[in-house]
Amino acid sequence: MTKKQHGKEVARARSKRRVSVQQRRERRNRAIVLTMVVLMAFSLIGGALLSLARDPAAPPPVDATEAPTEDPVTDDAATDTTEEVAEEEAVGPCGPTPDDVPEITSASYDEPFDLTIDADAAYLATFETTCGDIVVELDAAAAPVTVNNLVNLAEDGFYDGIVFHRVIQGFMAQVGDPTGTGAGGPGYTFEDELERAEELFAAVQEEQREELGADADEDLPVPGGYPRGTVAMANAGADTNGSQLFFAQGDPTLLPSPAYTVFGTVIEGMDVVDDIVASPTDPADRPLADVAIRTVTIDRS
Repeated sequence: MTKKQHGKEVARARSKRRVSVQQRRERRNRAIVLTMVVLMAFSLIGGALLSLARDPAAPPPVDATEAPTEDPVTDDAATDTTEEVAEEEAVGPCGPTPDDVPEITSASYDEPFDLTIDADAAYLATFETTCGDIVVELDAAAAPVTVNNLVNLAEDGFYDGIVFHRVIQGFMAQVGDPTGTGAGGPGYTFEDELERAEELFAAVQEEQREELGADADEDLPVPGGYPRGTVAMANAGADTNGSQLFFAQGDPTLLPSPAYTVFGTVIEGMDVVDDIVASPTDPADRPLADVAIRTVTIDRS
């Protein structure tokens, strides 16, 4: 073989090696690409399965770049409508709370008032509320200390602006706490006067005896003796009267045997009491729309 031929053979061999190396590189690259594709596929499938395992009801993914389709005007209108519905549901027969309710300026006293009323005189108390007027005939003869307390607090402006903090349909409406929580009062307490409550209790018992028979004394229900229209003091136990009172609106047997001082009777405005207790309330029985006392005026004759 000549030197020239030998050179050609070497060149051909080198060319074959270059082709072989190139082919091997191409095959390796194809294998790498195929492996990556397979791994990506498994990754996507696995992620989807994991997502379903976490929340079977999960919604499809949202494109964060997609423009919102809501109409702002429509959304505002929907919000306004929702608020209006909520306000309507909160407002009962008394309507929304007026803007001119007096500011509460109730004082706190060190001790009960001295007796300044005439127990033989007739007294009327007019509760001017944001729902209407309630006129109460006060029983000064049966409860002189309690009537004296109400008269003096009223004339001192104590009740102005105070809200009905607890109302129960078919039962009663309670008011007289300047804090609006049911735990407040005038700063003092005074004793019970249960004469009138005991009379009412006895009357209810007598009615039950007549209905059930003369031999039914042991089987009598335990009535309360606070019939519709009765005005009595709320308390936290014996001899803890202060400024809180309630208007009985429903079943007198919902209260226990005489434990609350009865000192008056509604003679006008029971329809107002009915409207107040019909107010929508929160879980604590407080009206959602405040019903307040504007003032309490006293008339003596």
